[in-house]
Amino acid sequence: MIFLEKKGRFGNFLFQYFLARVLQKQYNKKIIIFSKNENNFYFNSKENIDKLIKDKLIFPKFNKPLFFLKKFCLEINDDNYKEISKNKNYLKQRNFYINGFFQDLNFLNENIEILNDIIEKKKILEKKLFLKSDLTIHIRHLEKDNPIDDSILYQDQPNIDFYKEIIDKTNPTKIKVICSNNKNDNFLQLKEIYKERVYFDGVDDIFDFFNIMYSRNIILSVSTYALWASLLSNAEKVFVPNIGLLKKILNNKNLKINSNFVYININKQV
Repeated sequence: MIFLEKKGRFGNFLFQYFLARVLQKQYNKKIIIFSKNENNFYFNSKENIDKLIKDKLIFPKFNKPLFFLKKFCLEINDDNYKEISKNKNYLKQRNFYINGFFQDLNFLNENIEILNDIIEKKKILEKKLFLKSDLTIHIRHLEKDNPIDDSILYQDQPNIDFYKEIIDKTNPTKIKVICSNNKNDNFLQLKEIYKERVYFDGVDDIFDFFNIMYSRNIILSVSTYALWASLLSNAEKVFVPNIGLLKKILNNKNLKINSNFVYININKQV
């Protein structure tokens, strides 16, 4: 068995789950996920977004079996996951316990064949459900009561000048903004500047994820949620603000994916 205790929200969780799928391919073990329902914000869907992934069983995170099972597992963490994922000598180990974040794009590149097979196909929303635009902007609205948003790696988000430089250079006709709050300052400023060219299209976490994934061109927020949607997309260009968590994870890497990532330093011209 491969036991996975969810850390963080959907974007962080997908890094964990990606590793679980790599290990599953290597060792042919079932994936058991302990994941509490985190739908405690108004913009969340009624379903736990973890249900989108395939090949798993999900149980409540806080329960006695989880703590009992940990004692009989080989713990896989950020220090040893590369060795374990490549060394068949661990095959005799009956159970693994995944405990880390594994935000490693080199590891993703090395196992790229798994990328497009992590979302359960029957749960993918159809492309026809989403409005078309030339450019999609994901804005992470920092929630005051969300401890994750308090992290210094998320606090540094793109500002209005960053968006303006990209928009003025690419000159899109329709600009879709996806955000959890339609009162977000950056969205309101974009609407004031570009008028009818800008429209809000945020619904909930599941709808918004596929909305980003189907976009023609994307401007990312500093968010692993938006990052994963773009990794699964076929976008012509994904504009990456080279700050905070994205700078730490991506570090200007060339990715073996369909989308073209364009890294932009916040304080420099596009």
